[in-house]
Amino acid sequence: MTLLPITRDLDFDCTNYSTVSGIMMEVIEGTLEMGTTPPWCGYLALTTDREVIGTCAFKGPPDERGEVELAWFTFPHYERRGHGSRMARLLVEIAEATGEKVTLIAHTLPEHNASTRICEHAGFKCEGQIQLPEDGPVWRWRRG
Repeated sequence: MTLLPITRDLDFDCTNYSTVSGIMMEVIEGTLEMGTTPPWCGYLALTTDREVIGTCAFKGPPDERGEVELAWFTFPHYERRGHGSRMARLLVEIAEATGEKVTLIAHTLPEHNASTRICEHAGFKCEGQIQLPEDGPVWRWRRG
């Protein structure tokens, strides 16, 4: 799997455009509106067969505490194949490669599900439930 940074000059070819075009274009447009830049940006996840199977992102650069939130989304047709776990691990690698001292966090619904398993596989520990203004109750996960 390769992660392609979503930037204004993004240029790629995929073999499954008709399957994912609607959701993929929404993701690209939304990511560009955020104005983030590599490495702290959104990414398209591309398989070796040139299929776009999902998206993942840092929700922005590290904040004043050095925290940066990760997020991932596997397109429905490609779920339950380990892609989410690979995306999360690749984001961890990107963050570590910057050499910056950052704390990686993630938020999930407050229930055991695929995202909580992805967090566990990527080395995150659940810190408990918190309330976010935009999301309501969530579990907060921290790595490192």
